Formats: sequence, structure tokens, C-alpha cells
Amino acid sequence: MGSSSALDPDTLPHPASHPLAVRLHPPAERAVRDGHPWVFETGIRSVELTGRTGDQGQSEENGRPGAGDTAVIFDRKDRFLAVGLFDPTSPIRIRVLNHGEPAQVGAELFRNRLTQALRRRASLSDDSQTTGYRVVHGEGDGLPGLVLDRYGDQAVFKLYSPIWLPHLREVVPAARDLLRSSTVLGLVSRNLADERLCPAPLRRGAVLSGKNATGPFPFLESDLRFEAHPVEGHKTGFYLDQRDNRRRLEPRARGARVLNVFSYTGGFSLYAARGGAREVISVDQSGPALRQAERHFELNVQAARDTRHRTMEGDAFHIMRELAAGGERFGVVVVDPPSFAKEASQIDGALEAYARLTILALAVLEPGGLLVQASCSSRVSADDFFGRVHRAVADGGRSLVDQHRTGHPVDHPATFPEGHYLKCLFARIE
Repeated sequence: MGSSSALDPDTLPHPASHPLAVRLHPPAERAVRDGHPWVFETGIRSVELTGRTGDQGQSEENGRPGAGDTAVIFDRKDRFLAVGLFDPTSPIRIRVLNHGEPAQVGAELFRNRLTQALRRRASLSDDSQTTGYRVVHGEGDGLPGLVLDRYGDQAVFKLYSPIWLPHLREVVPAARDLLRSSTVLGLVSRNLADERLCPAPLRRGAVLSGKNATGPFPFLESDLRFEAHPVEGHKTGFYLDQRDNRRRLEPRARGARVLNVFSYTGGFSLYAARGGAREVISVDQSGPALRQAERHFELNVQAARDTRHRTMEGDAFHIMRELAAGGERFGVVVVDPPSFAKEASQIDGALEAYARLTILALAVLEPGGLLVQASCSSRVSADDFFGRVHRAVADGGRSLVDQHRTGHPVDHPATFPEGHYLKCLFARIE
């Protein structure tokens, strides 16, 4: 990773000095009362700008609510309901920070949330063999739209909503101090990169605190050495959410040929190698990701010394068909594709894609072999995903013996329905 430029805090917008007063339609009011962290545009009955006389903040400048303004939500009897941050451009108009009790939005609240998040992850923060994990998982940790990942003594923020731009001045120092990070890097999602208020350095990845990032961020996971590439890579540079599933695979790979499809930088591949797989093939359409997978094997020569590792670059569906036609068979097949359904209209297509992948995996899987198949789409429910995989196995004339169904690890808490995105099946196929 090349050197990232530092972000000048003066280029960040300011939050308004006075809160918004928001009232909702009855269905939205009930959802917030039940603890849902989102208020949609369609659920809002009125927004009132209160006491706007200052000279700071977007709202004071243009007379309209701005991204990151504090929104105080009242019920129909004008009683306090919740407080959150306002986004004037997103269908998710308010992301709730606190339900039921008033809270002052600012540095103390953010520091408390970070402290609580670290306590939830004590089992990870106390583990010297794992120095890479998620510290803040958005809504699951009471900081909706914000992600914070730790890689050794370096940290990476990723913003999924402009509501956090005015509050980085308060969030970043708290994270730096609590994590004792030498570098805090900031990233934004693709949709936020087009936001007018987003400073140009953040669109490319900017240093928020500490020294410039001049290379990959090294870290340990289960005593294996990995490198995260936040700017060039997916998410914040690594798929930390599959750590527990990688650990489950390791002892099941002994003596097997393993095919890892949608391998990215080879996390499942390396665990399989340390577990005693005799050969691992990593398949991905990204050449740079596969080169990083090879790099991870180089970093862990002793752990992978008895395993032959090779990579195949290209379309996973095509490569799996080619392997089947060539008579290749594997004792373990890992299928961990990207999200196929980012919108509700894509759900049916996603389920069919999962079914096609299952059928292709069966064609190269030995009798009694292990299928590890995952979905990372919150739009696709666990019941629908597992059910479609089961039907595809049955349609292929094979029988499936469930071994384990998994969901979110401890550092990726899911506290509301839309937050449940990860599901994974470990099953023997007879």
C-alpha cells in the first residue's frame, strides 16, 4: 500500500449546534420503541429545526438539516423516544444512537461506546495469537454506519454514512487512545466517496492519526501471519468475519485435497494447509488477491510446509465446470462468494446463484466430502439460504448430513434483522 495523505480536520464539516426535533408516523414510532436502529424517510412525520442561531454547521448555513445533525425523536405525546444522527440524503434518514433515555451526542458518548465494544471483545483483545479483529461493528455496537477494525497496533475506520464526517474529530482520538494505535486510517464506502461533504483524501484512504501508512498492516490470526491492505482491498483489507469458520475448517482438512472458491487472499486456504491438507487450490478472479494469498503462504512457511498450494485466476463458475470436466475431485470444497443480493429485487437471483454453486461444488466433491458454503447477504435469510442449498443437493441426487450451521462471530454482533448477513454451512455430502 502506498503512502496515504493525512486528513486536515479543518476540511471536515461541523455538526449543527442545536438538535432537530423529529416526530414519526405510528409504524416507525413502534419500530424505534422496539429498538430498531434505523428510521426511514417514509417514517418521518415532521422535522423541526430548533434554536438555529449559530454560525457553525451545515444546518445553520442553509436552513436545512445536515448530515450528522443530532436528531431527537419524540413520540406522538411529545415524550422522548430516541436520539440519533440525521442523514438528509439517505432513505435511512436517522441512525439511532440511544433508545429510551436521553444522551448527549459527543466525545463522551463515543468513548463509552468504544469502551463497551472492547469489553465485549475481551476474549480477542486478551489473545496474543490474534491481533486482528473488529472493534466496532456499526449498529451492533451502538455506532450505526461506522466500522473500526484493528490490525496489530494499527486501526482502520470505515464510514458507511456521511453522518460520521462531522464527528470524526471526537471519535478518532478515543479510538487512538483506547487501542494505543500507531496509525489510524480512514476509509469511506463507495456511496460516501461521491458525497459532496467528503474530503478528497478520505475518498482514497487518509491517515486520521499517527504516522503515514507506507505498507500493508501485519497482524496475527490464530498465530498465523496475515497482511491487510485497507486501501486496495475489500472491506478494511481483510475478511475478519470468517475467522471462526476458518478455525472450524482447519482440523477437518487433514489429508484432503481442498478447493477454495472465491478465495480472496487465501484465509481458508492457509488454515486448511496448517490443518494438514495435502493440496489446496485457491480460486479467485482477482490476480492481486491471489498474489496476496501466495504471500500469506510465504509468511507461514512452517505452518504450510507439507501442503502444495496453487492458484487459479478466473471466473469461479467456469473454473469449477472445467475442474469437474477434467475429473478433479476434492475432499473439501469451500464456497464463500461475495454478496449476490444488495437489493430486495436480487434475492431470487442470489438464491439461484447459490444453488448453481452448490451443484458445481457437488460435481468436484468426493463421496463423504465436506462442503463449506457461505452467504454474506443480509437480504437472503438463513432459512432461505440453507433451504436452497439443501434442495440443490437433493436435486443432484446426493444426501447432505448437516454438521454445523454458523452465524456471526463475537466481534460482528447482529442486533436487528437487517444486521444478520453472515451464515455458513459445514456438511458432509454422501
